[in-house]
This record gives sequence, C-alpha cells and structure tokens, in this order.
Amino acid sequence: MEIKKSILSRLGIVYVVTFLVALAILGQVVYIQMVSGDKLRAEAESVSETHRPIVSSRGNIMARDESTLASSLPRFDVAMDPSSSGMDQALFDRYLPDLAAALSKMFPEKTAAQYIQIIRKARAAQKQFVLLHKDASFDEARMIKTLPLFKLGQYKGGLILSPVSKREKPYELLASRTIGYVSEGETVVGIEGSFDYYLKGTDGKRLEKRLGGGTWVPLNTENEIEPVDGLDVVTTLDVNYQDVAETALNDCLVTYNADYGCAILMEVSTGEILAMANLGLADDGKYYEIKNYAINECLEPGSTFKIPAIMAALEDGYIKPTDTVHTFGGKFTLHNQVITDAHTGGFGMLTIQQVVEKSSNIGMARIIDKYYGSNPEHFLERIYGMGINKPLNFDIEGGQDPRIKTPASKTWSVATVPWMAFGYEVEMTPLQILTFYNAIANNGTMVKPRLVKCLKSHSQVVKTYKTEVLKSSICSRETLAAIKKMLEGAVTDGTAVNLKNDLYGIAGKTGTAVISQGASGYGRDGGRRDYRASFVGYFPADNPRYSCIVVVSKPTGGSYYGAVVSGTVFKAISDKVFATNLELQQTLAASKDTTIERIPVVSPGHWADASKLLKRLNIPVSGGRADDLWAQVVRNGEQLQAAPISLSDSVFPDFVGMGLKDVLPVLENLGYKVKTKGSGKIISQFPMAGARRDSVGIIEFQLSAL
Repeated sequence: MEIKKSILSRLGIVYVVTFLVALAILGQVVYIQMVSGDKLRAEAESVSETHRPIVSSRGNIMARDESTLASSLPRFDVAMDPSSSGMDQALFDRYLPDLAAALSKMFPEKTAAQYIQIIRKARAAQKQFVLLHKDASFDEARMIKTLPLFKLGQYKGGLILSPVSKREKPYELLASRTIGYVSEGETVVGIEGSFDYYLKGTDGKRLEKRLGGGTWVPLNTENEIEPVDGLDVVTTLDVNYQDVAETALNDCLVTYNADYGCAILMEVSTGEILAMANLGLADDGKYYEIKNYAINECLEPGSTFKIPAIMAALEDGYIKPTDTVHTFGGKFTLHNQVITDAHTGGFGMLTIQQVVEKSSNIGMARIIDKYYGSNPEHFLERIYGMGINKPLNFDIEGGQDPRIKTPASKTWSVATVPWMAFGYEVEMTPLQILTFYNAIANNGTMVKPRLVKCLKSHSQVVKTYKTEVLKSSICSRETLAAIKKMLEGAVTDGTAVNLKNDLYGIAGKTGTAVISQGASGYGRDGGRRDYRASFVGYFPADNPRYSCIVVVSKPTGGSYYGAVVSGTVFKAISDKVFATNLELQQTLAASKDTTIERIPVVSPGHWADASKLLKRLNIPVSGGRADDLWAQVVRNGEQLQAAPISLSDSVFPDFVGMGLKDVLPVLENLGYKVKTKGSGKIISQFPMAGARRDSVGIIEFQLSAL
C-alpha cells in the first residue's frame, strides 16, 4: 500500500512538471505571436531576401589591332524549380519525357531516364532547386529556353539560368604569362593583375530570394543599382610577331635542351612591346609560359654589358675606337684572377672597335681597369648617368630592379670594376638591357618600355598611354656614332657574323655569360659550367625601327654561344618583321644601290660548283683557283671575289654557312664521323674553327634553315 502511494506521488510530480513546461511553451508561443512576432518575421525575411551584388562584366584584353586576347564569355548553370507554384501537374507529366530527352541530347553525361528520375524525385520532395548542368554556353542557354516545359517560362516551366562569367583566351597559351590572371589569393600576374582595377568594373545590386539548396533568384526584373562594365585594355602586342617569337624560341629551346628562354621585340621610337615570349621547361618535357623571365630574371648579363662600359670610357675621352689594346694569347691574369677569351689562341693586338666586335673579355677588362680601377666611383657615376640603374616601373607588376655593386657592397674587391667591364658583378633583367640598347637605336633617347596603348569603354577611348622619355640622352653624339659602328661591326665582322644578310642590316651584341653555381662559383678549374646565351640589337641598322633581345639559359647540345643560340631566334623574328612590313621593304629598297643589288649572295662551299653556276649566270668573279676545294665568295664593291677555304693538316676551317653536302663527303673520306642536328645550312660546329685537327675523330654540326 505504501509502495502504491509512493508511485502515485511521483507520477503526480511528473504530471505537474510536464504541465508547467507545456504552459511555459504555450506562453512563449503566445508571446512570440503577439509581442515579438513582427520583429522575428522581419529578421527571417532579411535572411531569405536580401540585396545581392550583380557582378559586372570584366573588360577585354586586346592586341594592338584590337583582336581579343582575353575575354569574359557568358556561361550559365542550368537548374530547375520542379515545385514552382505556377507549374501545372498535367503539363509537367506531359512535357517531362520530351524535356529529359532533349537535355540528354544536349548534355549526354546523363540519360533521359536519369533526368526524369532526378526531376520527379525533387518535385515529390517539394524541392525548389535541382542543378541539371554547369557551365553552359550562351548558345546552349538560348536553346534551353526553347525546350519543352522550359519554354513556358520561369514560373510555369521552372527554368533557372544562373549566369556565371568565365575568362577565356582565344589564342590559348599565346602570351599567356604577359596577359596573366587574377587569383582569389590576391596573386597579381600580368595585365590581368596589374590592370584589374580598370578591368573589373563596378558591381550592381538587386533584391534576391534564397531558395532551397542555397540558390538565389531575383525578385524583381529591375536592378536597384545597374553594374558598370569594366574597361577594355588595348595592348601593344602584335599577334603575328608574338606567334613567331614563341615558335622560334620554342624550337631553339628544344634544339639545345635549354632550361628556359625569353624574347622581347620593341618598337624603337615609342617603346611599345610588340612581342614578349617567355618559355620554361615543365615536368612533362615541354615548354610553357611558366614565368615572365623578361622582367623577373635579374642576372649577370655577360658581354652585352660591354657596351655601357666602353661607352663610359669613350665619354670620358680616355679612348678612341682606333686605339689598340693587347689581348695576348687568350688568357690574362688581373688582380690574381684569370680572364679568358672565347677564341682559341687569343686575338693578340686589337683596336677598341675590334674589342667590341670580337667580344674580348681581356681587352675590356684591361681598358676599364686602367682608367677606372683606382677611381671606381667615377665609373659608376658614368654608368648611372646612362640611366641603366633606375627601375623601369613597367606596366605589369613583378619586375626586379637593376643591381649594380658599389664600393660599399660586402663583396666589392679590386677585381669588381674590370669584371663589370664584361658583364659580371652586375645584374639586370632582359627588359632593362633591351631598354638601354633601344636608346642607342633611338639616337640616345631612352624611352620607357610600354605594354598598353589605351583603355576603352564600348569602343570609346577613355585613357591613352603615351611614350614616356626616361632620359633624353644617354651619351654624346660622337660616342653614340662610335657605339653604333661597333654594334654594326659585331654583325658584319665579329661574333654575330652569322646574322649578316643582304636584305637589311642588323646591329647588336652577343653575350655568353657563365652562370654562377652559388658557393661553387662559376665552375672554373675543370668544374661544371652552365651558360646563358643572349643577343640584343636593332634593325635596320642604318635606320632602326625595331629592337630585340633573346636570352636562353643553360643551352646544351654542342653550342652555347649567343650568336648561334639566341641569334637564330633574333633572326627569325627580324625576318618575320621584314617580310610582313611593306613600308620597311620599300624604304630599304629605295635606299639601296640597284647595281649592287643585282650581285647575288653566294654561300661558302664547293668552289667548283659555285664558279660553274656563276659562269652560267654571266656573273664575273675574281680570285679562286681550279684546285680550290672550298671558297668564300664576298662582295668587293660591285664585284664578287673568291677567297679559298683550305683544310690544313693542323687546324679546322670555318664551316659555318656551308651546306652539309659541301663538307660531308670530304670529311668522311678523311676518316671523320660527322654528327648533325637540324637541317639547312651549318650555323655552328664543334670542334670550332681554329681548333687543333687530329687525323680522326667526331665533328658535330648544328644546321638551321633560318
């Protein structure tokens, strides 16, 4: 009996507590409904209905002819509201099979049966959103609006098209690093990143409602704030020149199995960049635009820096082009460091003109050490006066500033100045070097390199970028004239003679820099050496219109010299410019002597074949004997003159310029094994001309049709 009373009392307590809790809940419901209901309903509405941004249309990036390089194309995510209040069940059942069949035909990733199952299941669950396809094109979206059921409109047919923007490049990888991108992590690359402020435009606003699945749909047909489209950026890039620059650079990198390379083509008077190619070796063994080496790689330029060094000495009146300097036998010790020249056996006595033409490291080091070794500050003052130590503040971000040592630098020594003379102890980017040489071509006026011509809004120019002069004169007219003659001589009689042609003149300078191995130095004393080959110059030499630089890092495969490796790419680019520029051809044709133009260019090779052909063409030639094996035929005024090329018992001759058929039978009959790479004329050889000749061995030739 006592147990029964205890149980009843406990149940009573539970009932009382339950009643009180229920009463409290009821009271809270009444309070919410009567007191705070309006406030909470407003808050709920603010969550499901809110003003959301309308992303503006990003501006286009265009080439100089206004062809599109990068554009935001309209794309759409295709979805459906199968529980739309305006959708009639009979119409839904009637049109769904036809709709599913059409969707399956357009987007075959799902069958018609699968589309039916997905849509019916979502309608049964009263879902307001089901995604059917992502990233549909504008034409596909237009077609979707005509499909069964969907053509009834958003409320009766349930169609939801959510616009998304996708950045596309019509020329795909062409100039991809220069065009660039903007990432969510605030990465700024190329024009896309540096001109993002102008390209992105201003977002608008509209009132939207959130449906199931987190999808937002507009409540009104009108926008509260209309978006403002971004501006179009018109660049200075020429698609045709960019294409040939990348193609020639890629062929060169593949041929020499190089690490990376870059090529820049600039218009002399304006500083406009017509092509900027950057290719690096990827893990798959192919070359892509991995990095903008043209503005990011600040490294020792090598012999291309000899020009500002010799310019300093000319400006100070310490030297004249006709002065001489002894370069000895190709090796010279200065301040306990051995300086070498590339030519086996050295050059001996050279004029200052020839020091540049032959690119003698010894000659340069001795000149600069003699006049500036005890006064390095004055040398640096001259170099700084040319403007090459100043940042370019280029149109796109990411570039590095020049690095030129001073006596305050920790690694400064008595050897620093003479080593600067041939391009070490200083670091510059390819674009900075080109800017300096472009100033020489531009009669001493240094202009800022420019990648953007103007900004446009719906075809109307809103901002123009004009040519900016960085320095009105880098040197005196007398010095400039002497430097131009040296650069022309480097092509006609020096290290870049392989670029010489009779259509138009090229002036420039080769560079073959040994790459530092860090703590291991430059790989001297038998250690491993890597090279950076470069050629920088301008054309036509007598009336410069274009300047160009090509840099190739770590070439292998038998050659690493700037004239052969980088010069070949330079020539391919300049030939393309010449071939497609009718005005340039007409100007050059009008300035040439027509009598001389009738005299043909004769490549070196078998003298018997050449003399026979010239005789049949009634073209007189002096010199040359019947028993000469090979001959070099050159112009002498308005005549041709033949000079024999002999195969001596001690050294190899210069085979560059000959065809393989001219040399292969002779060399094989002598017991040599000949290895070749490429096709066309011989552009480099190993062993080099002048090297000691053994009775047997291997001879390697690099050939090119360019």
